[in-house]
Amino acid sequence: MQSKKLTELIPYRRTVWMTGFLKTTLSASLISTGVVLLFNSITNHPLFDGYKETGIIVGITCILSAILIVTLIDKWKEQKKKEELEIIDKRAAEIAEEKILEAMKKLEN
Repeated sequence: MQSKKLTELIPYRRTVWMTGFLKTTLSASLISTGVVLLFNSITNHPLFDGYKETGIIVGITCILSAILIVTLIDKWKEQKKKEELEIIDKRAAEIAEEKILEAMKKLEN
């Protein structure tokens, strides 16, 4: 009895994309934008005359959004990892059962 390989059963591409590219890109861009807005608003940058409070609020919002995105993606990754481990456990049990049946057939003969 030949079953599917683990690489076919586990959807690893989506996990790699979500936790690698998407998480890194979004969090880095939001944090850097937030820090720039915060410091430019606090240090009286000429472009922020009249918009200091807005810059501070948007900067803090960007940083908090990045933290939220990282937290959500990590929770999603944890859930997917548990699903992967369940698939591996199930596959290991199937293989063990196959090996036991083969050994029993050899003993009968």
